[in-house]
Amino acid sequence: VTGVPRFAAKPSRTVATRGPSRFRALRASSGDEDETYAPSNGVSDVSSLFTSVADARWFNTYLHLGVFVLILGFIDAGYSRDWTRIGAITPETEQKLRDLAVVLGEVHVVAAAAAGVVASKRNLSVPKAVAKTLLIGFLAFCEVCFKSAPAERA
Repeated sequence: VTGVPRFAAKPSRTVATRGPSRFRALRASSGDEDETYAPSNGVSDVSSLFTSVADARWFNTYLHLGVFVLILGFIDAGYSRDWTRIGAITPETEQKLRDLAVVLGEVHVVAAAAAGVVASKRNLSVPKAVAKTLLIGFLAFCEVCFKSAPAERA
């Protein structure tokens, strides 16, 4: 993970004390004058959080599988006519589901194209990223964007 290190030279000890109106952090220095301190702006922490979520098995396997099953049910409800025949949904609802499925299909195609571009720039498998994004959509696109690249995994 790249980013600005919190301590560029030697780490020092930080002690929290209670001030008159808020907490203050006192930093005990090691005495070296060349010691530098770069405060974290939170970007590195958020990026590492997204990376750890994208690399987690529950996210990139189980959650994606659940979304895929929901998409299959959505398509089945819109196109099979079984749900209308048994009275679970009305014909108007079925038509709305079909219209929404067309729009979501188009969004998945655009997201898959973007995932292909991102995957090629990050040295990830382009066919796998495109296929998974076509099937899953936004969650798979997030995985492509935040998953740790092969060079970072070592």
